[in-house]
Amino acid sequence: MDKVTRILKTDNFLSFTGNMVFAFLGFASIFLLARTLNKTDFGEYILYLSGMSLMEMIRSGITSTPLVRHLAGATDPNEQKRLIGAAWFLSIMVTMTGVIILYTSLIIFSEPIHHKGFDLFFTWYPILSIIILPLNTTLSILQANKKFGNILILRGMNMGVFFLFLTLNYFWFHVDLFWIVVAHQSSFLLAGSFSLFKGWASISYLRFTTRQQVKSQLKFGRFSLVTQIGSNLLKSSDTFIIGIMMAAADVAYYSIPIKLIEIVEIPIRSMVSVAFPSMSKASRLNDLVEVRKIFYSYTGLVTILFFPLTLFLFVLAKPLVLLLGGPEYASSYVIFWIFLIYAILLPMDRFSGITLDAINRPQYNMFKVLIMAACNIIGDILVIYFWSSLPGVAICTILNATAGVIVGNLLLRKELGTNVFQIFPHGWNYLKYLVKPFLKRGLHE
Repeated sequence: MDKVTRILKTDNFLSFTGNMVFAFLGFASIFLLARTLNKTDFGEYILYLSGMSLMEMIRSGITSTPLVRHLAGATDPNEQKRLIGAAWFLSIMVTMTGVIILYTSLIIFSEPIHHKGFDLFFTWYPILSIIILPLNTTLSILQANKKFGNILILRGMNMGVFFLFLTLNYFWFHVDLFWIVVAHQSSFLLAGSFSLFKGWASISYLRFTTRQQVKSQLKFGRFSLVTQIGSNLLKSSDTFIIGIMMAAADVAYYSIPIKLIEIVEIPIRSMVSVAFPSMSKASRLNDLVEVRKIFYSYTGLVTILFFPLTLFLFVLAKPLVLLLGGPEYASSYVIFWIFLIYAILLPMDRFSGITLDAINRPQYNMFKVLIMAACNIIGDILVIYFWSSLPGVAICTILNATAGVIVGNLLLRKELGTNVFQIFPHGWNYLKYLVKPFLKRGLHE
């Protein structure tokens, strides 16, 4: 029991468990929404979520990524207060700017926004951006301090309450899209209020904000901002371009395999949450050997695990699509098959990016992501314009991931002297290290 308890408390386990729970709630929510809403309303809700994801990544690039990178290696309590205060200040400024821009756009371009089904996003996201502010800042602070248990509590509260509402709505309430959005925003309000009540948000540190810390985070954030926008465009540009060039029903059809591919993103998100603060701390201590070791171990481990996982999902593609979306979306399993090819490349792409950020080279990660985004957007437009092919849009995702792997590893070889052939031996050794406690000895973190 002592061994089991120690395993349950490890960062990797807590992070992975959290992402498993959140992914399940996300899949279950889509399952219920696809059966609650008609295709047009469902497509509009997907556009609302995609727009939210894009805007939150913009804010994350300016505030969250720089905060985690600097706070992870900060040992002076006064420096920690100044870092958190600066992050709060920047978050508030970015939020208010976004609210003004979006509502101004809604007034000026109301007709095209309504025609293309973006009303939901432009009307409701500005409100959500204010509501979500305490929660997002808290999650960044907790990640930097590796308090993954608290992250599990907050995100579980946020997603769990919304899923409970959707369940009750499916069986009893039968309310329309308006009240679903209200419930979605209320779930964020609840989790954010709890973080403030517990003091995890550290909003009182706002008074310790200094111009120097704001400038320091902005210097890093200007690159990570573009990186985050590019990263989001890699995921959401498909949805936006399909919505603009095709129809909301096509967005709904394409969203089912996109949601399913999150299965393979669970271990990546989990490992990234743990690896990034560790690499950032080692980089601030100028221990590049340790940074290189972490990169090899995590990239190799996830890539090795992905081979059996993607094969398993390939076999189950049809029933999974049918289960999540229902009969109307059954034929979209072909798109999911294409995404599984992309999934094999995902670990090398994702970990090369966060390693560049961790060693304070955000401009290189930005360059990598912009190349990927350009490949994806240009490819999507051409494929839809000439062939109106949704599987063709998915193939463009493979091309942009390939570009990311090539560019990312070339840049890491230049900065860290990495050797791509060391990824698999280190990954295999790390896998054996993680499994060994279950077999022979106690756990050593």
